[in-house]
Amino acid sequence: MNNKETNGASNESVTDQQLQDQLKYYKERAPEYDDWWYRRGTFNQGDEANQIWFDEISTIKDAFKAEHFHGDFLELAAGTGTWSSLFLKEALILTVVDGSEEMLSHNPVVSEPNVRTIIADLFSWSPDQLYDSVAFTFWISHLPRERLESFFAMVSRCLKPGGKMFFIDDREVAGTRESHVVGTSGQTMIRKLNNGDPATIVKNFFGDKEIEQIAASVGIELHVHCTPKYFQYGIGSKTV
Repeated sequence: MNNKETNGASNESVTDQQLQDQLKYYKERAPEYDDWWYRRGTFNQGDEANQIWFDEISTIKDAFKAEHFHGDFLELAAGTGTWSSLFLKEALILTVVDGSEEMLSHNPVVSEPNVRTIIADLFSWSPDQLYDSVAFTFWISHLPRERLESFFAMVSRCLKPGGKMFFIDDREVAGTRESHVVGTSGQTMIRKLNNGDPATIVKNFFGDKEIEQIAASVGIELHVHCTPKYFQYGIGSKTV
């Protein structure tokens, strides 16, 4: 298991302005976001590395499908929908929430009749119903360390007793850096858009056990795993 806590170990809290800067970055990045996911353009690492990436994604998708998620399904930070189509297949109704209308405009599921779309700041949003399933992808690494517990408390409030949750995120890969990363400092990372404009976002890598313990503290039994190279993911359920 990966239990390293590196750039997230800063004692300096993330400011509200930095969170607004992060949201602005994703609004501006919306048209090009999927290049990262599909390993296009500057994110193309060559056939061998790309194949490892896609194989590891397939492994996680298989693990997700084996759990038979169902019912009223909530996806937090749905973005451009790289996972939304898979979640929709498991859902009676899929609710997608994101702070960026621009990101959601690239999400292919939002026009489906059994999809409910909410544009809201996830740092202040509260659910208006309970869900059988909750998922979030590539989101918790953008949470300030001091807000991780409150986020999981919100996830717990979203879930029915026995309801299931799923997440996937980056794992820290020593000695590698994506092409859009300029540098890191404390809990933040500086990235650049395709046009060269820089932006500061939150970027933390949380340990497997740390995530499991925080989830347990709010009534979610969560098991966190890592693929050999790129990803961290977790599957769990609400116990109380």
